[in-house]
Amino acid sequence: MKRYIPYLILTFLFLGLGSCKKGYLDTEPSDQISSGKLFDNINNVRVALNGVYRLMYMQYSDQEQDGHPAIMIVMDFMGEDVVHTAAGTSYFRGAYKWTDHRAEANDLPYFSYRLYYRIIANVNRILDGIDTVPGITDEQKNPIVGECLAIRGWAHHMLVQLFAKRYATNSNGTSANGNNLGVPIMTTYSEAPQPRATVDQVYAQINKDLDEAIVLLTGAPARGIYRTHVDKSVAQGFKARVALTQQNWAVAAEYALEALKGYQLMSNTAYLDGFSDMKNSEWMWGAHQLPEQLPTYGSFFAYMSSNFNSAHTRPNPKKINQILYSLIPDTDIRKKLFANNVNDYVNFPGVINAGTGMSEPSQVRALYMQRKFVVSDPAVSAGDIPFMRAAEMYLIAAEAKASANLNQEAADILKILAINRDPAYETPQDLSDIKKFILEHRRIELWGEGFRFLDLKRLNEGMNRNGTGTTTSLGTTASMEVPADDPRWQFKIPRREMQANPFITENNP
Repeated sequence: MKRYIPYLILTFLFLGLGSCKKGYLDTEPSDQISSGKLFDNINNVRVALNGVYRLMYMQYSDQEQDGHPAIMIVMDFMGEDVVHTAAGTSYFRGAYKWTDHRAEANDLPYFSYRLYYRIIANVNRILDGIDTVPGITDEQKNPIVGECLAIRGWAHHMLVQLFAKRYATNSNGTSANGNNLGVPIMTTYSEAPQPRATVDQVYAQINKDLDEAIVLLTGAPARGIYRTHVDKSVAQGFKARVALTQQNWAVAAEYALEALKGYQLMSNTAYLDGFSDMKNSEWMWGAHQLPEQLPTYGSFFAYMSSNFNSAHTRPNPKKINQILYSLIPDTDIRKKLFANNVNDYVNFPGVINAGTGMSEPSQVRALYMQRKFVVSDPAVSAGDIPFMRAAEMYLIAAEAKASANLNQEAADILKILAINRDPAYETPQDLSDIKKFILEHRRIELWGEGFRFLDLKRLNEGMNRNGTGTTTSLGTTASMEVPADDPRWQFKIPRREMQANPFITENNP
């Protein structure tokens, strides 16, 4: 019997949150709350919600499918700023070559589609049944509902960005292509197939969910040092991201500036600490991945860390686009994340041999190789994974202000971030190109954090690897270009969805 693809794995897997005590997991070997007991009490619902967050970074079918962090890798590998130094392993190579997402039978469309709909299905299950919990109060219920709605909005936003055309607006700010097909909207836990809604309809639902989530999360208990759950600031960050995609500049700036309140930009010393510890003062949201939760092979840091000794990183350290590197002033702390001397083993030890604690002598070394992502134990590819930082909110607000021709306001916002990273930073006297300047800072600041493909798409810019230092050993030319109007900016709807859903009869061009 054919089943609708978003629910091919409808077994309600509510795995324990990463920060749960190991002893608790030992008493519940399955790490699950059965569907029948889910709404027996509020604690079961909370465990179920913890499991939703675990779905975001668990491994699905293979090493290229470690939840949302795998999509983050794909988004940057499909850009021009994260550069491969050699072929490395086969994993993510099809994404780098812009081929995997364009075949409906391939794993990447299927995995990305299934990932976000699976998350949506699980939060919908909570939303549909939470009112049946005996004795539940609004104080208990509202934060949970708020988190679920925010997650649902975030997941639908990821889907519509991948599987629909770029969101475009007219000169008066109204939607220019809102009647284009988006993705199915799922607001209840159901296996019934749904048609693709229009782009406008999807964004309307996303904004409805986020607006309600922000209200419900107002006054919710603080999360503590492990910011694995969505709170009001993160929901506001989602709203800012969505508004930026929709070119709703005033809303994007407003919510970004609200979201970053209460967060302090990290020091320059902390900037070199490895981006693997969410106790960092400016981290808003992330995954807290423990060593015992790692798959046998894979994980974000197995591919993106500079020091974990994997078959992917050892022969293929990631480096920055050399054109982008040249834009970073020498006084900017962010330049110190990338090697200007391949023999600098002090600052760039590279992959570490766990047996000796020394640099692995067989590692490929390359000019501009990175040390942004560093695991605390080079023998284990575990670390906290950044999903949202306050720096992004400064950049959203600055870009939105510049896009609205409020150049001085944009420059003032950017300066807060820029002078923190570079004490010698000075605001340009000529602000006519401030938006271009802001976007350069965005590329430098968010390097490797999963934004580049989506940024190029929403900005209607082509992808151009010419002169970036890209190797030709990955089956693609070093000067690969993808024009802004190329159909390859859309992921194909997976074949298994086409076969199971009678409402979807035509794929993306």
